[in-house]
Amino acid sequence: MSSFTPLRPLSSAIRQTYRGYASVLNTPTEVAQELPLRLQAIKLYKELHRLGRDYPDPKYDFNKRLRRAFEKNAKVTDPEQLKKQLELGEHIKKEVLALISLKKFRHLRRTYHPNEGPR
Repeated sequence: MSSFTPLRPLSSAIRQTYRGYASVLNTPTEVAQELPLRLQAIKLYKELHRLGRDYPDPKYDFNKRLRRAFEKNAKVTDPEQLKKQLELGEHIKKEVLALISLKKFRHLRRTYHPNEGPR
């Protein structure tokens, strides 16, 4: 049997999807700071949307709330206010990553140690 070889090399965006959350965690902040504020907001939205797929509580509907929050602040033009909103978004991204990591940790713990109670 021969292994599958793509007809053309994979783009960097596709390669990043194979890496999982490492691409979200390891984004250099200096590069993000050089982008215009609008592009930073779009990048943050995309990262949060990808993280929202794995949000631990499906009833919360993270991506719907994310969209509403970005739509609500779409008309903000003050650069200082935009920077504050971007910092808040980065904080939310870290919180969501922590929730996902905790969910995965608890799942693994229940799988390998079913008789132990919560710590």
